[in-house]
Amino acid sequence: MKKGILVLPILMLGLTGCGGSEKAEKITCTNSTNDVVRGYSTESEYIINYKGKNVDSVETVETVTSDNEEVLSAVETQLNTMYGKTNETYGGYTYNIENKDGKVVAKVTIDYNKMDLDQYVKDQPSLKTFVKDGKMQLDGVKTLYETMGATCK
Repeated sequence: MKKGILVLPILMLGLTGCGGSEKAEKITCTNSTNDVVRGYSTESEYIINYKGKNVDSVETVETVTSDNEEVLSAVETQLNTMYGKTNETYGGYTYNIENKDGKVVAKVTIDYNKMDLDQYVKDQPSLKTFVKDGKMQLDGVKTLYETMGATCK
């Protein structure tokens, strides 16, 4: 199996937020890729839940499609390992990964109010510029997704 089959760094974002009495709102970001060389395509949807300028959580559904069962098996293993280690280290992750019918579907919810954001920012210093008063800022999250090719509405 080729190394580096698939890494979904967008899902690794450590974000946080909580808002007082502000109204909860959502923004949806989507992205599609087709990797002909490695033999898979992805469809991704990221729902950013926020209040005011602070992100509370992100709900993600990523679907990897391939005719190659070896590719799908590698993707499934990689995602389970990645989310398991991240949840163990920082907390806040709930995930389910299913491999069937030529697709791996990863459904992930990251509750950033439960995540150890201080430790995550220490380990990922580039996120520090998006954090204000211990909370991830909505503009920063949108910028991260858009930089990775997603369209946010």
